[in-house]
Amino acid sequence: FLQYLRKAGVPVSEYSFPPNKIANIQSQLERVIEKNYHLHRSSRDAYRSYMHAYAAHGHKDCFDVHKLDLQQVAKAFGFMAPPKVELNLKHTARKKNAPKNRGAAQATGHVFSAANPYGQRGTDDRRQFAR
Repeated sequence: FLQYLRKAGVPVSEYSFPPNKIANIQSQLERVIEKNYHLHRSSRDAYRSYMHAYAAHGHKDCFDVHKLDLQQVAKAFGFMAPPKVELNLKHTARKKNAPKNRGAAQATGHVFSAANPYGQRGTDDRRQFAR
């Protein structure tokens, strides 16, 4: 990601801090989020939103959700272990292999037209589709 920032002319500099100046509050953060229902729920929602945004990002070369360390991401949101959230991430892997410019008629086999306004299959159509 740094290459994109530098290419855009954004000045990037790294700061180093002595280890004794950095407070270790991870365990305290995890305890507070574990005990407070509203913080836990907000943190879980933020975790889920972060994962969805990461998966939807256009630069897959540096924002590949499948390469994330979920344990470390969960720790950043104050969890000891990654929360169980509903993530539909399988579509990101399928997009690479899916053929481009597929029309709706080819994808489902149902054609919308003046004669068939609801896109229903004809009685002679014996094809079976599975999802």
